[in-house]
Amino acid sequence: MDNNDIKNLWRKKSWSIPDLLGSKSEYTKIIVGVIKQLALENANVMDDCPKLDDIEEVKTWREYAPFLKGIGVVENHNGSLYLSETGKRLSGDVSFYNIATVMQEKIRIFGELLLIIEAEASTVQEVDEKICSNYNLDWKNCSNTRRRMDWLEVLGLIEGVGNRKWILTETGEQALKDWILVTPDVLESFEAVEAEYTITNPPTEISNMIQELSDNDQLHKDRCTYNLWSPSPNKIDNLRKILKYSCDKVSRSDLFNYIGNEFSLRASSVESMMPFLKASGLLEETGRNIYVASSVAKEWCQTGTDIDFIRILHCHFRFVGEMIFFAENDITRNEIYQEAKKYGLNNEKARWIAGFLVEAGLLEEPQYLHLKASAFGMEFAKTLPIADEIIYQKPNERKENVHKDMNKNETSLDEGLFNNLSAAAIDPYAEGKASGVAFEEEIAKIFRYMGFEAKRIGGPGNTDVVVRWTNDEGKVIIGIVDGKSKSSGQVSHGDVSDVAIEAHKEKNSADYVAIVGAGFSGDTIKNFAIKKTVALVTDKELIDIA
Repeated sequence: MDNNDIKNLWRKKSWSIPDLLGSKSEYTKIIVGVIKQLALENANVMDDCPKLDDIEEVKTWREYAPFLKGIGVVENHNGSLYLSETGKRLSGDVSFYNIATVMQEKIRIFGELLLIIEAEASTVQEVDEKICSNYNLDWKNCSNTRRRMDWLEVLGLIEGVGNRKWILTETGEQALKDWILVTPDVLESFEAVEAEYTITNPPTEISNMIQELSDNDQLHKDRCTYNLWSPSPNKIDNLRKILKYSCDKVSRSDLFNYIGNEFSLRASSVESMMPFLKASGLLEETGRNIYVASSVAKEWCQTGTDIDFIRILHCHFRFVGEMIFFAENDITRNEIYQEAKKYGLNNEKARWIAGFLVEAGLLEEPQYLHLKASAFGMEFAKTLPIADEIIYQKPNERKENVHKDMNKNETSLDEGLFNNLSAAAIDPYAEGKASGVAFEEEIAKIFRYMGFEAKRIGGPGNTDVVVRWTNDEGKVIIGIVDGKSKSSGQVSHGDVSDVAIEAHKEKNSADYVAIVGAGFSGDTIKNFAIKKTVALVTDKELIDIA
């Protein structure tokens, strides 16, 4: 296999391992059990629970689906989960080694950890330091490495030898022989290897749309900054499926049912997607609650090429083709987010656009949190009418920016805050501090970022964070927040003291109580929260609010 083939495989991989709800000791039992159930085609109702042995708390198919889709073993068809081709191969021999091989095919810097451990017995911290140095990774703490090593452990590729050090097992040594690993020198060689791509001409309606944008500056100004949303993974393919279903007129209820069943989404999630489908010029409302794919969307469905979708997106959204040009040289995501603000886009919207461009092969991820336009991307971007960000700025902003020297090394404050919160949510000893302290501090920072008065208290006998604000009537409102950092990513009722929460609420004269964690496991804690009027907030939800 040449470097170009390896590069294409690398491009399709993800940086993150999807969550699997359950304890680490149950991971393999869950995977083996659900694969066997899927082989029997027993995943027909998403809110049913699979029949799994020796699992303390079995989740629903809907809750297991993100992990199973993330490692590529299932597909969703009309509200039922079925094994993909990868899943079918795995079901023939659901060994731990084959599960590890599937994950290696989907996750970046997974098997590559074995190279570090092969050279020398190492702790998690030592592996993290070496992997970040070798691959120029900007991981803020050990959580990414620890999570990968957790999986390598439970799948039998590494084992502990005392003093918190790890070595390869015989299975791990076999993996080094079998797997295609991307070493730092191979990664560097990607720069010199580019596949030959053919940029197909756009079909008639899409071509006319691009020409209109080229001829009319006002259309550039009218490009929108709406939220973007598409089911994961394979966001572009999933959008194409939705539009193929809508090529003939379809009622709102039928469309919602199709999207919900096909992608295991609740009605509220489908609802949140509709503004994007319309703002991006993909879907039109031809009557009251009657929808149909637009003419350009129908052309895209016929050609099936990702670049036709990007052409449509560029004509309706700001900073699409412009993002490709901006990333001509290797830059950080934070630099892209700073540039996106000139076009009126926040970080999340820029992240979505970047995701589409990566999926279409127009941007690449040369290293963690970095992006770079591919040669194909640069050639493609030259075919698009491009706007200068200055047309989106108000007159007084333009005057200020003439004299403003942008510091390219400046990092995004909010991005750093959000990354630190998420990292501390699953790393109790983040930033080298005592258990839970970093997470509590980051929670307080997030609330202050949103304009609240927030103070970390911590320590025995009191709450973690006190939040204050003044309502419209001038009354000071107090909320207390209990932060729960768990390496498993799941907070259960056993981690929460009902008595302590009531005492903390009384001690601080609090009106509201919230518990913040990476995730919440089990009905007991959820029922407790409902009964005691306690808000359960995940770190991702808190970031969305911020």
